[in-house]
Amino acid sequence: MQRPVAAQMFDSLVTQVGGKEAAAATIEAAVGHSISIGTLTKIKNCDAEVPLLWAWALMEATGNTCFDRYRARTTAVPVGSDPYTLIGETAKEHGEALSWGVRAVQSGDAGDHARAAVEHREAAQKHTQAAESHEALSAPEGGAVRLRAAQ
Repeated sequence: MQRPVAAQMFDSLVTQVGGKEAAAATIEAAVGHSISIGTLTKIKNCDAEVPLLWAWALMEATGNTCFDRYRARTTAVPVGSDPYTLIGETAKEHGEALSWGVRAVQSGDAGDHARAAVEHREAAQKHTQAAESHEALSAPEGGAVRLRAAQ
């Protein structure tokens, strides 16, 4: 996502929630730490990136799912991709990650831990790819995609 687009959407959420002070309070309640008004200004001026957790907090407070809708419009399923192949690849990487994780914990060997870390990162990449594919397939034309589970 282009920084100016994200900044504009974020600034719109700040306005909708009632201004910078209200936005800071809303975000603080969601993330559990204080938020600087100056940082909100930096985001508005494109001098800082939008933290996704902050955007989620403001989207929930306002009911405006602009970041979700933007992502739904810009996330496409790769042409010719086979969902069953992706599921199989994800399962394979997940299994390898768990196997190396158990092996590393049992052996205590630094090399096994390093390999487990690599396998977990590869599995995480496959899980991310699968999630993006499912999001793209679930989004109605121009509709919102929930990027996290309902609470």
